[in-house]
Amino acid sequence: MPQGESFPNPLDSLSVDIDANHLVGGQLSKFVEVWRTMGAPEGVLKVIKGYAIPFSSRPPLLPLSIPLPPCCLTPSSPLMDIQVKKLVDQRVLVRNPFDSGYLSPLFLVSKADGSQRPIINLKRLNLFLSLKKFHLINHFRLPDFLQKGDFLAKIDLSQAYFHVPIRPSHQRFLSVAYRDSLYCMTCLPFGLASAPQIFSSLTNWVASLLRKLGIRVIVYLDDFLLANQNPDRLRSQALMTVRILQNLGWTVNLAKSVLTPALSCQYLGIVWNPTSDFKSLPPGKQSVIYRYLLVILQSRLWSWKISKVILGYLSFAAFVVPLGKLHYRQIQWASRHLPRHQPLKQSVIPNRALSQIQWWLGALHRTSPIFPPSPQAFLTTDASNSGWGAVVNNLTFRGAWGEHQKEWHINLKEMFAVRRALELNLSLLQNKAVLVQSDNRTVVSYIHREGGTKSLKLLQEVERLFSVAACYNIGLIGRFIPGRYNAWADNLSRQKRLPDWNLSQNVTHLIFAQWGVPEIDLFATAISAVVPRYAALSIQDHQAHFVDAFSRPWKFSLAWIFPPPPLLPRVLHHLNSAEGLFILVVPCWEKVFWWPDLVARAVAPPMRVEDLEENLIDQATGRPPPDVKSLNLLAWLVRGGSLKCPDGTNPISSSYAQPGAIQR
Repeated sequence: MPQGESFPNPLDSLSVDIDANHLVGGQLSKFVEVWRTMGAPEGVLKVIKGYAIPFSSRPPLLPLSIPLPPCCLTPSSPLMDIQVKKLVDQRVLVRNPFDSGYLSPLFLVSKADGSQRPIINLKRLNLFLSLKKFHLINHFRLPDFLQKGDFLAKIDLSQAYFHVPIRPSHQRFLSVAYRDSLYCMTCLPFGLASAPQIFSSLTNWVASLLRKLGIRVIVYLDDFLLANQNPDRLRSQALMTVRILQNLGWTVNLAKSVLTPALSCQYLGIVWNPTSDFKSLPPGKQSVIYRYLLVILQSRLWSWKISKVILGYLSFAAFVVPLGKLHYRQIQWASRHLPRHQPLKQSVIPNRALSQIQWWLGALHRTSPIFPPSPQAFLTTDASNSGWGAVVNNLTFRGAWGEHQKEWHINLKEMFAVRRALELNLSLLQNKAVLVQSDNRTVVSYIHREGGTKSLKLLQEVERLFSVAACYNIGLIGRFIPGRYNAWADNLSRQKRLPDWNLSQNVTHLIFAQWGVPEIDLFATAISAVVPRYAALSIQDHQAHFVDAFSRPWKFSLAWIFPPPPLLPRVLHHLNSAEGLFILVVPCWEKVFWWPDLVARAVAPPMRVEDLEENLIDQATGRPPPDVKSLNLLAWLVRGGSLKCPDGTNPISSSYAQPGAIQR
């Protein structure tokens, strides 16, 4: 259905005697036919008829007669009186009709708004459950859902779990004793270990229903987030969503929902503003973290338990605060020396951890972009026992190790290579997002995660790297490149000639027969060029039509591109502003981050290059590359220009992802 149209559906002919603003425990059971009419699968219908607690073994039952074990009684208080009465009024708790049952006490927790939430302590009962693995969405997923320029709306369900009925025969396992009265719960309780999984299966189905109606939505348990580029359309979609939810039996918390399209919205504990492209901590959360850290900083004392609270706060905040992860690594290191078996034992906080706590006090208000920046510069490095090498854009650098550096661990050498290459190109890289490619997974991880806890020396080196980057406003994006495709930087680190890969004429002629003869080879030398007109990488190549393919816009009817593999991200970036068609030869590496962009550009299925031991030559050595047996190359016909049509759709079919062999 096109977005913005009205929603004709069989719900209009169905009615149920439930007040949309007043919750009755387990009320979804009265809406089974509505869900069935809307196409809910049998597994979902089974849950809303009455959820059967998934026991792996039957819990032992107690006779429900006086006196009862004190450990199973709910402590009485005026606040608990209010909550129990409310639960009874809503039929969440009913008089217990069973002779035996499994008793658990209630307790109260404070909600963010200061109100109380009753929780049943099911720790003992949970030991008898058989649990399924499942994944909830988290704040890390939101940037993939949002689009720049989105307006946002939010819909929250009221007392969400209490909508889901418990099978009557299983209600005895949720028995509660309070002030000489025995109750049982009729609906899904907070505290049941299987509750998040089963509840999310219901709201995920609802979200899938909304998506079929053209609504862009994501849901975390009972919290729906809607997004649309058009505020008027989003307003109608938000109202439609409320109506659908109410017709399905849900009680919508209108006070907590945001139905008027907004430029920014708080969701999953973070304020998101897709139009201005920033995310931030809500003021309330900033205040809570600030006050806690300030008390710790003033006391200069902590314990194992306190360190876990600090790291819990900071690991969440680091998603928002720039360089946040880097500035809690020393706190992590220091906390490792605290005695876990004495979680409350206090000790003095080391200075290096104190300095990072101090940094956080001044950083909590900072914002960061929602959407990762597109790389504007490209850096590839490698290190060996001989030295280090780097390619920055198309400039090459190399260096040998000093005596003290020769003893370094290879990970430290690789990280130093990144920092040294950065330092040698500060004016070139200033104020840019730099894609850093390395064949060392530890280095990539330490850049991506802003440090780690495996090596203190490596952490200190990555701190120096980020310090240099911060001074020149350089953003770092770490990506892994397999060593067999990192020959450029590898040869530089070993003080060898740069590789110059070239396909045999047999292969190129077959490709040309399929797609035409290119007018230019954009990455070549006089020896390796597949057509007379070529662009060279070296300024010393006087036969080249021009030097540095990236120095000019690409406007060709058909061009040949077989670049060193580390340059492929930059090639795909340059194609955004290109015109014409291009034959692009790349490694078959489907898990690489740039693969979806490549597939999206394809205008024909790729051709696999066979027999590389015979058909791939490194002109620098006159032989195939050392790892030729492990290489796998594809030739793609791709187009230049933007990947998006004006209506936001992708004009290229992704069905071209499967290659065929080059036909002889």
